Amino acid sequence: MLAAMLAFAGLCGFINTASAQSADTNWPTRPVTMVVSYPPGAITDTVGRRVAERLSHALNVQVVVENRGGAGGNVAAAYVSRAQSDGYTLLFTSYGNLIIAAAADLNVGFHPWRDLAPVGMIGPMTVVLMVRPGLQVNTLQDFVRHIAANPGRVNFASVGVGSSYHLLIEQMMVYGKLNMTHVPYRGGAAAMTDFLAGRVDATLATLLFARPYMQDNRGIGVAVGNAERSPVLPNVPAVQEVIPGAKLTDGLAVLAPAATPAAIIARANRALQEVINQPAMREWLTNEGVPPRPGPPEAFMAEMTPAT
Repeated sequence: MLAAMLAFAGLCGFINTASAQSADTNWPTRPVTMVVSYPPGAITDTVGRRVAERLSHALNVQVVVENRGGAGGNVAAAYVSRAQSDGYTLLFTSYGNLIIAAAADLNVGFHPWRDLAPVGMIGPMTVVLMVRPGLQVNTLQDFVRHIAANPGRVNFASVGVGSSYHLLIEQMMVYGKLNMTHVPYRGGAAAMTDFLAGRVDATLATLLFARPYMQDNRGIGVAVGNAERSPVLPNVPAVQEVIPGAKLTDGLAVLAPAATPAAIIARANRALQEVINQPAMREWLTNEGVPPRPGPPEAFMAEMTPAT
């Protein structure tokens, strides 16, 4: 009798394992929720919705966008980190906040690399350093000289203390041996409003949002944060051309709860790469300031973890 019971238990275990593996292989069979870490209108939301639309076709199921903004993207990341690891809840986010949370070991309710699994990278975002026209500087060299001549009296706006844009400027100050005053705001809209009104001297913005203000001369783009110049702004230098070592980079990526089966991660990554490699999508992403960089999850982690 005992032998029969053990044999039956083993058979049940085999059936359960086989069923789980089959479920992994067949994923997805129902709609997938993509949690976007910023509210509607942000660059993360704009790109996330375009990616979700195309993923719906690649996966043959609807990919539904759910916005969960707050805490620089950490609200959405914490939510997804606690979701079921079945592939039906994914995170679409800018990864700057994840690097910061991991590097500083911040208590944000989750650990980026323990509680989340990378699915794949969309690409780095082109971030533009803008200065107000009234400052009467037109190049990054001019801006650096102006800061050096007025230590502590030049200020910059960010979307909050500890936000990725705040720490990117702090990094630039370290590499450039510069001294500026930080003015934190509760969100990008408030920061940009005061910048355009001339109440703060400088700010960072994604290419998508900086370009209109540069075109009508309400903001002067003195540098892009990527390692190289943007093909969309070829006359604007990369910050490293003037301040070696400094990078004002962020980017967009898709992640899943940490225990998501490898087969599901692989399937999601293949679909994501298929979407990003579409010629029309590559052109659109480049014009939006997100030069596409598709690749396996390991490539994304290799880029992220040196900063941790």
